[in-house]
Amino acid sequence: MTIARLAKHLGLSEGTVSRALNNYPDIAAKTIDRVRKAADDLGYRPSTTARRLARGVVETIGFVLPARDGHQIDPFLAEILDGLATELALSDWDLLVAAVPDGHDEVEVMDRLVRSGKVGGFVVARTKRQDPRVDYLRKSDIPFVVQGRTEQCDDYAWLDIDNQKAFVDAMDHLVGLGHRKIAFLGGDPDLNYAWQRREGYLSAAKAHGCAIRPGYLHDGIMDEMAARAAVAELLKHPDRPTALLCVTDAVAIGAIHALAHAGISVGSEMSVIGFDGLPMGEAIHPGLTTMSQASYQVGREVGRIVVEQATASTTGPASPLSQILWDATLTIRGSANPPASAPGTNAQPASAPATNAQPASAPATNAKGGIS
Repeated sequence: MTIARLAKHLGLSEGTVSRALNNYPDIAAKTIDRVRKAADDLGYRPSTTARRLARGVVETIGFVLPARDGHQIDPFLAEILDGLATELALSDWDLLVAAVPDGHDEVEVMDRLVRSGKVGGFVVARTKRQDPRVDYLRKSDIPFVVQGRTEQCDDYAWLDIDNQKAFVDAMDHLVGLGHRKIAFLGGDPDLNYAWQRREGYLSAAKAHGCAIRPGYLHDGIMDEMAARAAVAELLKHPDRPTALLCVTDAVAIGAIHALAHAGISVGSEMSVIGFDGLPMGEAIHPGLTTMSQASYQVGREVGRIVVEQATASTTGPASPLSQILWDATLTIRGSANPPASAPGTNAQPASAPATNAQPASAPATNAKGGIS
């Protein structure tokens, strides 16, 4: 079945049928429905190459993997990519994932993809507070959406989790359990999400009157091995903390393994909270209490936005920038309980269901701005 035969069957011109199939606004809705129904009934499948040439859109979104020491796999990015690829496939778009060769950087890879005409847009993740990738894309005249934010984020589309609020909520939970000696295993402060989570920890500690003792705050913890080393130092502390708040689930799981290796009972002698809500947090023992973000749904929503931006850039006026902030949700499991030295606190048991916080997949809020 060709478009010519479909047009003849409908008694319409090939141009009208083509524009109806591509949902052009100058074609009546009734005609669009009629053409699409006939196409389905007769088994017509448009040529992807022809459609892309006609629209002038490269229906491929680029994603350049952030460079990381040791080439470790980031489980959060894997969830994002899963959702992003699914959403793009539903729109008949493709995802091109590119790695950064040794001796190069992400901007060089992005520039090569733009110059080659291989992509019609980009998704950027794991943003720095001041990010050269975003600066490059601002000037490149190519649609892009950021999963996360930079400090200055008013002039591009983004979707982020309220990281600072999430860590205030996590601290509130630990303090509610009776903890006052709470250490923080943080990430790279150049990364905006890590900085925001650090700020949430510090502001909540100040609000609750929890002293940040020397040695309680560890930056630059990017993986399980670094978490183990940090925990080893904390266990030598003369005023050992009773709880650990960790920048990611991967770091929290590394901390749990280190505590178990040292003979420390997680959830009774030491509480641990992570961030991400990754499936592996439920599989370990005890289960990881975490601030959950719906990573897969985040990927889906970012995919929807980038296709909308890329399509609008060729078919008419640019669509309004989507700037969306979602809340994380406290998911309570067995790794966080009252400290052994604080009986009688008004704590929730480890088996309690997750609190009724706004889910991470809640409808978008038109929030703007970087860190506070």
